[in-house]
Amino acid sequence: MKTKRILVIVLLLAIIGGGVAFYSMFGFYSVKASDGGESHVFVRKTSSFEIGDEVAYRYPLEFDTKLSSRDVYVSRVVGVSGDIILIDDGVLYRNNKEVAEEYETLYRFRASVDSAKVDFNAILSKYDVRVGEMLNDGKACEFVCTEAEFEKIRNAEKDFSACRKIIDRDDWKDVDIFPSSAFFAWNKDNFGPMYLPKSGDTLNLHPRIAPIYKNIITLFEGNDFQSDTYHVRINQQEVSEFVPQKNYYFILNDDRTDKRDSRMYGPIPAEYIIGKVVW
Repeated sequence: MKTKRILVIVLLLAIIGGGVAFYSMFGFYSVKASDGGESHVFVRKTSSFEIGDEVAYRYPLEFDTKLSSRDVYVSRVVGVSGDIILIDDGVLYRNNKEVAEEYETLYRFRASVDSAKVDFNAILSKYDVRVGEMLNDGKACEFVCTEAEFEKIRNAEKDFSACRKIIDRDDWKDVDIFPSSAFFAWNKDNFGPMYLPKSGDTLNLHPRIAPIYKNIITLFEGNDFQSDTYHVRINQQEVSEFVPQKNYYFILNDDRTDKRDSRMYGPIPAEYIIGKVVW
């Protein structure tokens, strides 16, 4: 009897220990979707990330809330510390080379007709798209889908007089896009170039450049930051350089119409990333 009791205790401890180990390595998370809804992902927790990894991370701009309680989002790692990231007319470049993205990316498109209105919802329901805003008194419709799905629509739907991809102009400044500075007229389709700092780098804080590193200096490394046309101050001291203590990653949504990624808050440190999405 005593032996059986010991075996039961050992088995229970093994089950509990296995559960603790599983929880420390994996987790299920509810994430915010681009359409405003929620979905669930299974995540392998890790602090090591590579280009192309789809990751779950904590929202950086949720203030006065401890990190572990913040909303969770999913994006893809497209740049690591030491990289230079550029988005030019919607095309992603890493270290001056166009990125061959081997995953499905979503963009904004517009279909229109010349005269009579058509039922855009009925037509587009045949395709894998997310229907958006109706324009021009119902004679145009915006929708979101992959480039491949767009080509199907453009080739098949003869009722459409025009069907094209919508890209923000490179001279238009989107105030939602980081760093929202007078020195940078960036938007979701035209962003950068931006250098992703690594721990120990010496960053040049010329007043025209410094806003790029504002969130790194303040949100992620806990300093006070002030800048204007002629001066940059960290913790009330005028400076010309800054040495970050962390490594930074650039994350980008596969749905490029959803700006809640590094285009909105700049590169983020590894501690904000929970891990790699398994499914």
